[in-house]
Amino acid sequence: MRSPLTVETRRRLYEEDSRWPVKAILRIVAACFALVATIVFAIATSFENMNFSNTAGNGDWTDGLALAPVVLSFLYNTTTLISHFFIRRGRHFHPAWHIAGDFLVWGLSIPAIIFAVGGGIFWYWSPAVPSQNGSVDCSFFFNTWAPECNAVAYTIGHLEIAGIVMLFLVFIIHIMLFAFACVDTHKWRKDGKLRGVDKKEFELQYSKDPEQQSYTT
Repeated sequence: MRSPLTVETRRRLYEEDSRWPVKAILRIVAACFALVATIVFAIATSFENMNFSNTAGNGDWTDGLALAPVVLSFLYNTTTLISHFFIRRGRHFHPAWHIAGDFLVWGLSIPAIIFAVGGGIFWYWSPAVPSQNGSVDCSFFFNTWAPECNAVAYTIGHLEIAGIVMLFLVFIIHIMLFAFACVDTHKWRKDGKLRGVDKKEFELQYSKDPEQQSYTT
């Protein structure tokens, strides 16, 4: 199978960062998880708006809050991959950009996970309690959250659980990418200092070598 990347792009990628395939795979996986989570949370929020009234201070807004980090993750990772491989042709961004971007994603993921878990409808699930004749009676006060009486609550709950799992995976991947970016930033600064020292040493040596100066003049 032919690679979509040119030979020159691949060469430049390996010259600047030998770990770029790992980072690229992580961003692709994060973008896929984020897309799935976006769809799942959007459907769950839509179902909640159609079937429940938000009177208890939780509910649909908790799932809506979870959309922020996953939408940001999808947009950031896809934009980064396209720019890196096809626009910049393998020329890397300054790693500080990734520190800011990845930190924003996993930083938003923490409250999103907390509220999505704490406000999930799945906490209300309860088994049906049959009546004396064995039937399941459904009313506002009896078997309200039983699967036989409130099937949509179980549909929403399963969607919430799937979305939370995807959101947690996005959170973990962006922490890993954030750690990579921190290491790369440290290496970038270290290499910059070494280049500065080498330049000063060359200039000092050049100024002390009269033969070299006369040759160049």
